[in-house]
Amino acid sequence: MHSSWANTSISMDTGSETKPLIGKVEAAALDRQPVCVVPSSSYDLRPSKWRDVSAEAWASYDWQWQNRVMTCDDLLEITPLSEDERRAIETFSRTFSLCVSPHYVALLRLESGDSHPIRRQCIPTMAETEVIDCLMDDPLGEARHHYSGCGTRRYPDRALVYTTHACAMRCRHCTRRCKVGRMEQPTHASVMKTIDDICADTRIRDVLLSGGDALSLSNDEIEAMLGRLRACPHIDVIRLCTRMPCTLPQRMNDDVLLQTLARYAPIYVNTQFNHPLEATDESAKALQLLRKAGCVIGNQSVLLRGVNENPKDHEALNRWLLRNGCRPYYLFLCDVAQGTYHFRTPIQTGFEIMAHLRGRLSGLGIPHYVVDLPDGMGKVDLAPGLVHCDSNIVHFRNWFGADVSYPDVFV
Repeated sequence: MHSSWANTSISMDTGSETKPLIGKVEAAALDRQPVCVVPSSSYDLRPSKWRDVSAEAWASYDWQWQNRVMTCDDLLEITPLSEDERRAIETFSRTFSLCVSPHYVALLRLESGDSHPIRRQCIPTMAETEVIDCLMDDPLGEARHHYSGCGTRRYPDRALVYTTHACAMRCRHCTRRCKVGRMEQPTHASVMKTIDDICADTRIRDVLLSGGDALSLSNDEIEAMLGRLRACPHIDVIRLCTRMPCTLPQRMNDDVLLQTLARYAPIYVNTQFNHPLEATDESAKALQLLRKAGCVIGNQSVLLRGVNENPKDHEALNRWLLRNGCRPYYLFLCDVAQGTYHFRTPIQTGFEIMAHLRGRLSGLGIPHYVVDLPDGMGKVDLAPGLVHCDSNIVHFRNWFGADVSYPDVFV
């Protein structure tokens, strides 16, 4: 470091001596051009299948929901499929089936083939059938930490309410993939009973409405949940977990929904953008509308092999998120969910991304790099210097002092 100060190209003349200010290495760093996103419109990118659809229809949540792509034949009207993809769509047709909104599928770039980061997130492959011993059907331990009818309580002051199986898109890396296609849909009565139990439990101060996607519920159902929680004096934080700002941003074009959110503000909206190709004009508008409704928006990216290992993608995405009022909150190591082995990266990949972001973005744009420990043992921040033993096991100490072993399967 001292030699860079001595080898200086910029200096200040004080009259008696010339003092170095910025070394060549630092000057070169300050000269770097930021990596930014040029947003696109999914309507402009729509495939020929929907070429005659009007801009008004494309902007309609109802049209987008009703025209989700859910079969192999539907998808073949949009893009050629490999034999592997065809087999996978059939294999998962009765479990974790294909489901993707017109908005999201319009972001496919056919010239990239099956390696495209949008494609990998929404189209099944046979890699999902691979069973790995260290992966789990319930990686977050939600059954073990069951609370009331359809709730989970893993922390003393927090509870999650599982509200629905429904989604605008079934993300192929989904943590709850073994629940979303295979379990009975929670009823509105069971959801409200869980919320009533939460309201009777003064230990709980923070509530997450999750799924599935909580915004796939009707406006009346959302109103009922938020109204009951906001009337509870010991609830400080209401979080709404949704990927729709990314996968079906037209949901936010609903004035009744926005008025409902505004009525119970602040609602903390947790969403998920994983790649700058998801940064569309429609998504920017959705984030703007949520902000106007008094929502506080945070992004929770998931680190996915073949999707977003490139640090420059995270820099570009996080700049776009900040510009649109969404704080990059978490960068998650992919959960140990069965069927997602092909998405998993080494822990070191995330360290390299975080090192790239530091100095290029302010603290506002740098997420917490975390792992959600298996079986519901809680989140821990990841930092360099972790000790491996047995060549592929990392040891963590979680929030309540328990030692937890975690498989870093690529070491």
